Amino acid sequence: MEQNKVQAIRYDSGSVSLKVINEFEEKFKIKFPNSFIKLISMHNGVKFLNNNFNYLDDESQDNESSISFCSFGEVNATKIDDFQDYDVYGDEKIISFGLNGGGDYIAFDYRKNPTTDEPLVVIMYHDDYVEDENGASKMRVIKVADTFDDFLSMLHE
Repeated sequence: MEQNKVQAIRYDSGSVSLKVINEFEEKFKIKFPNSFIKLISMHNGVKFLNNNFNYLDDESQDNESSISFCSFGEVNATKIDDFQDYDVYGDEKIISFGLNGGGDYIAFDYRKNPTTDEPLVVIMYHDDYVEDENGASKMRVIKVADTFDDFLSMLHE
């Protein structure tokens, strides 16, 4: 998280062990951004007061969405693990970390660079599908931000 922009927290599920986060990374063979790890380890399942963001869709139309972060481990909230064993409409190298009020996923996109620790942040529309290179239907994926820190700086009331 940017040092000069501290987000006010509406609620969270407390802290989560780095071991739990690291085990998740190992299971899915990815590396989360350091700022994401730092945030989630202290504020698991966080929801900020300013939880809205704007982005351009694939037709350059301005859109607004919101985010509630998913949590790690056994807490009374939506769990990150719940969304990683996607059905046929998801992508293996897209790792969800939040949801909006409409059921769309906010996620890290590792498809172009599976070894990066600074993946793109994307939104996946749960009810809008496109064909992939193999002709299979997949959820439409739209870039939101180049990095997680950029994404955090986009959050507003």
